Amino acid sequence: MRGNFRMPSWRPIAVVAAAVLGMLVPGVAHAAPPANDDFDASTAITALPFTVEQNTSEATKASDDSFWCQPYDSQGSVWFHYTATETGLLRATSAGSGREMIISAQTGLRGELRGVENACSVGSRYPMTFRVTAGTTYYFLISGYGAPGGALKFSLDKVAPAANDAFAAAEPVSALPFSAQPDASVASYEADEPESTCVYDERKPSVWYSYTPTTSALSVVPKATGNEAAVTVYTGDDITSLSQIACSQGNSWSPAVFRANPGTTYFLRFTSSHANYGYEPVSVSLSEAPPLQPYMMISSDQLNVFSEVVFQADSYGDIDGDLTVAWDFGDGTTTPAKKGSVRHQYRTDGTYQVTMRASTDDGRTATKTAPVTIETHDVGITKFVVPASARAGQSKPITVHVANTRYAERATVTLYKSDGGSWTEVGRSELEVPAHPTRKVQFPFAYTFTPQDAVVGKVSFRAVVSLDYPVRDARAVDNEVISIAATVRPAATTTAVAN
Repeated sequence: MRGNFRMPSWRPIAVVAAAVLGMLVPGVAHAAPPANDDFDASTAITALPFTVEQNTSEATKASDDSFWCQPYDSQGSVWFHYTATETGLLRATSAGSGREMIISAQTGLRGELRGVENACSVGSRYPMTFRVTAGTTYYFLISGYGAPGGALKFSLDKVAPAANDAFAAAEPVSALPFSAQPDASVASYEADEPESTCVYDERKPSVWYSYTPTTSALSVVPKATGNEAAVTVYTGDDITSLSQIACSQGNSWSPAVFRANPGTTYFLRFTSSHANYGYEPVSVSLSEAPPLQPYMMISSDQLNVFSEVVFQADSYGDIDGDLTVAWDFGDGTTTPAKKGSVRHQYRTDGTYQVTMRASTDDGRTATKTAPVTIETHDVGITKFVVPASARAGQSKPITVHVANTRYAERATVTLYKSDGGSWTEVGRSELEVPAHPTRKVQFPFAYTFTPQDAVVGKVSFRAVVSLDYPVRDARAVDNEVISIAATVRPAATTTAVAN
């Protein structure tokens, strides 16, 4: 009878199609979306702590699913909801899931959901901690990171606020060095918290520490690391009367330093963004400042009696700031302590021991001494003898007189000539020039005048004296001389007489 089988005509087409598909593909199981796939069917969390494991491989996405934390390409998600029984902090995590998950919390009605501050976590390594209000229902949307589905493990529990969240509960720092890794996600903003020049959003969550040195005054370095982290140091009796002493940002290359006096209590306020998005860990530390290590800078490479020497103090420490320095130049001259560079001119050659006594604004001091050698090399042209006139073809002497009264020098005189255009080198002579109060050394030259010189009619000469490198002449003003132009006439002609 199989050949005469006919399906009743009243059966729906969809049922028929399903039956045919079942006959064509026997033994295939058709998975359904999770029971909490839709917002309206979200799983109720009735008690904490709460943990659930489920397969979300067939999860789908509704057109009105919240997207403020979820990526736009997310294809599937599941829902949970919890009504807070008390005001406080909750922590949600997807640790233990088969893949990276994205968790977000929101409040409100379907289609009008609003994201909860700090309630967005990307990746199972970063638990989501946020503040809740008693009586408010919070809806949790969870999807796979970058793709739908996978084995989900979702946990939710209450978490206590930081023990030192309030100024009155500041954690004492008993000894230096000190460091801590506070959990910024369980910190909060306290009413009347003071302002800080290192914090742009004054309502950032914070934790507090206190430090009271007991023995002697010392310089202390507060430091913060991590995303938007900062540490601010205050003094005062209560939160409403605090005065800022110093502050340091986590991304700053110039950490802070302050002078801590024995018996005075210093309060450290550490602020940071929540770490729900996978930011780097945060930390706060307090340590004694290293010793001051200043060094001396000299701006001139011509240390002679004709020029001023500029002295500047700097240091290797990035916390030291502009130094205050008292200078002793080693020649009986000193300066009072002040910031910035100083200028000094020595009167005689010699080697001087220069001493700088440097101090930082926080009270650290150090003394450095360095030798400074003043050596003045100075030769000069005292006389330049050139011919007043000549004819083309004539060779005439030119003499340059060079004086030197300080050190024996090896000097070079270069002779140039100009016919009204550029200078052309025509001679060079190198001689030893001994130091003598009155004696002059003559550099002899000879120049043969050319027909071209006669066409122009005038020739000027220029003499330049220089010292062998690396010695440099201290006064260049007398190292160059230009002569009065010599008159040049054509060469003389000879008339032949016939006998």
